[in-house]
Amino acid sequence: MLLDRLGLWPARAVWLVAPLLIGTALGQVLESEASTPALIVEVSLWLGWFAVLVATLAPSPRSLTLIRVLGPAAFGALVLVGLAGHWNPTTLLGLGWAALFTAVVFLPTVGDRMINGSAYGSERRMALRPPAFVLLGPAQVAWLASFAGLVGWAVLVLANQFILAALAAAVGAVAIWASIRVLHQLARRWVVFVPAGFVIHDPLLLVDAVLLRRNEVSTLGPALDPLASGRAETGDGYRDLSAGALGLALEVVLRDKTPVTIRENGQARNVELDEMVFTPTLPGAMLREARIRGLKIAAADG
Repeated sequence: MLLDRLGLWPARAVWLVAPLLIGTALGQVLESEASTPALIVEVSLWLGWFAVLVATLAPSPRSLTLIRVLGPAAFGALVLVGLAGHWNPTTLLGLGWAALFTAVVFLPTVGDRMINGSAYGSERRMALRPPAFVLLGPAQVAWLASFAGLVGWAVLVLANQFILAALAAAVGAVAIWASIRVLHQLARRWVVFVPAGFVIHDPLLLVDAVLLRRNEVSTLGPALDPLASGRAETGDGYRDLSAGALGLALEVVLRDKTPVTIRENGQARNVELDEMVFTPTLPGAMLREARIRGLKIAAADG
């Protein structure tokens, strides 16, 4: 697949050109401001651009969180520029380029390369899709809090309100720290193949990572409808760890039940499972990797 072969290069290329398009659109606002406030904001913009560029060159889960926060922030900043009365071809071009970068950084292949940047040895990480309960509100609120922290102080600086800008920067730093901690949990969710088998690492739904040894796994394949067997109602050894995530879910069936500590209603609960469902961002790639590593793949029809 072309996107898989290109890896992180589309994100790097789009961001490298960003100063010519996004930067020019933001610069038209700074041109009309006093030199000192404009210089302060311009330096911060260059620092942000450099931070994202370094993140694309040094892949890791932290880098993934950074580019997925600052990428949309560039788009949001240009929306504010337009709302301030600067709708023109330059703004629209910058807005389109920022939207392109935002779309690129949320590609599954980009997330896959990012989280594998800090993998060890023969590990192979496969990112998990975010649960529905996170996407329907909490993720947006957390991002908006970080965005407000990023731009609030700059707006006050441009208005020559330096004392208020300092206070906004302090409050914004706390908001950014808290929101990024929440958003970073999404970048730390993966299935990782190790020599012994594979591990489900999901701090949102599991208290501890679960190691499933190769000799314990009966099959791995597309998830079947749990209602057909009644397991969803009884909960007897079955657990859906996808939490309503969109996309093709996979199901691992174990030969015997294994102890798992899950997060449920804000509390830790010990259960024994022999069947688990999860939703990777690249299910086909995960099944190929599983086959290479000697795991039995179940057919889609069961």
